[in-house]
Amino acid sequence: MKIYTRILLITGLMVSMANVSKAQLDFDSFLEAGLADANKLLEAYMAPAFKGIGYGVNAGWYNTARPHKTLGFDLNITVNAAMVPASGEFFTFNNADYTNVKLSNGTSAQLPTLFGPNLGADDLPELRFLDNGEETIRISAPTGLGLDEVLPMNAVPSPMIQLGIGLIKGTDLKIRYTPDISLGEEDEGSVKLFGIGVMHDIKQHLPVVNKLPFDLSMFFGYTNLKTSIAVDSDLNQFAEFETKGTVIQALISKKIALLTVYGGLGYAKSKTTFGLNGVYTTENSSYTDPINLAYENGGLKANVGLRIRLLFFNLFGEYSFQEYNTATVGIGFSFREGASSTNIPMVPGI
Repeated sequence: MKIYTRILLITGLMVSMANVSKAQLDFDSFLEAGLADANKLLEAYMAPAFKGIGYGVNAGWYNTARPHKTLGFDLNITVNAAMVPASGEFFTFNNADYTNVKLSNGTSAQLPTLFGPNLGADDLPELRFLDNGEETIRISAPTGLGLDEVLPMNAVPSPMIQLGIGLIKGTDLKIRYTPDISLGEEDEGSVKLFGIGVMHDIKQHLPVVNKLPFDLSMFFGYTNLKTSIAVDSDLNQFAEFETKGTVIQALISKKIALLTVYGGLGYAKSKTTFGLNGVYTTENSSYTDPINLAYENGGLKANVGLRIRLLFFNLFGEYSFQEYNTATVGIGFSFREGASSTNIPMVPGI
């Protein structure tokens, strides 16, 4: 459980598993630009992290379109990785969009986001911070994590633990749950996750179609992830974010011996809010709850996957096509899965 919560912590803080210090920002310097400019600059810089979480929480809900028999169940552990596209590695900084922060040279530049390349100070533009038109400080623009230099992919991870239970008439109830878990022994923060999903066999209601050799279901899922991380617990400073994700899809699957090929098509949306809470003091001002950001995603979601089943053990993976394409891998156990819709005999014990 400690490893699981630490992965969520990494996701919440948007830090690199290879080098935590790369993700640390000088919030005081950002706040010198004033609240409006600080929020705008951080919103662009952090966008791929929070957008990636939004896409990730809507993945990994199922690995077949066939519900369980009544009181059958499965328990799965999955990791969803929302891959940051090339367009999410940089954002455009225009002087005209800001009041108190400007480029030292030029009027526009491409700056790395949090999930952009890890550049040295010599490769980054310099930003000038102004107060009533007078320059107060100069700093290098923030650099990215450079995850693609140390990991196989530039992606935002979202791990999940999920239980599925067969109800009646071809309906499964799926539950994602992590209680409010404390991160560390000195009030470092907490993480809490809850999700609920329903999958229903619609093939049984369709004449002619109910005779065809595949499974067909509808699925609806909702996930809520809340994380609070201490910036400085002694000063009661915390970073908090919450992600709400919703997905509705039509599912289809085909089982052949030990293999199940499955896919889904539908709509997914998410909203993530981020706040930097507490009192923060700079050389010139003091701010209460200075940062409040919001990110929303929504659009068509299509995915394909493959499951290998050995007795009660499942190993599966899928790929979702959306703005941030998402790869999912998982393992689990399943008992009392529904009867096969094909004419191919099922493996004994499944």
